[in-house]
Amino acid sequence: MACVEAGEFRLASIAAMNIIIHPDHLDELIRHYEEYGCPDEMISLLENGMTLERAHVGIYTELGILFAKYKPEKLMEHIRVNFQKLNVSKLLRTCERFLLWSEAVYLYSNYDEFDNAINIMIEHSPIAWNHDNFIRLIQKAANNDLYYKSVLFYLEEQPQLINELLKALTNKIDLSKLVTVMK
Repeated sequence: MACVEAGEFRLASIAAMNIIIHPDHLDELIRHYEEYGCPDEMISLLENGMTLERAHVGIYTELGILFAKYKPEKLMEHIRVNFQKLNVSKLLRTCERFLLWSEAVYLYSNYDEFDNAINIMIEHSPIAWNHDNFIRLIQKAANNDLYYKSVLFYLEEQPQLINELLKALTNKIDLSKLVTVMK
């Protein structure tokens, strides 16, 4: 920590490599780097730390959180490459806090929370909606009300694609209820 305060990041990195392997100290170290306005150095440290033999879930998750805060353009790639090594619920809260909706949809859909992924796509459609992904996820949804909500969403925002949605939902919806909803 003294090295960070003095701006000696090479020495700080060497010392920190022995600290980041202990999950209990990782949060405190990250806070210290952020207090001194050095998030890029912390990101670099965690990227190097992922190669360590004793790398743990906290390193991957905290790096994702730092990407969400400071370099959101790098977050999606990090999530895709390291999904199995992340604390998904913690990273999801961060994505929602920083309005990273595409990343949140990806995390929810790969965490088998299809209903939440669909809701985010509907609520934040300019950023998060993707037709092919939506069709794939709606077929896995557990909440039947989402089917009808999706139909209304498509009527309002994507009417040219409503036929594809209805084809995907053919065996899942009550046709009389659909007619009522459409009216």
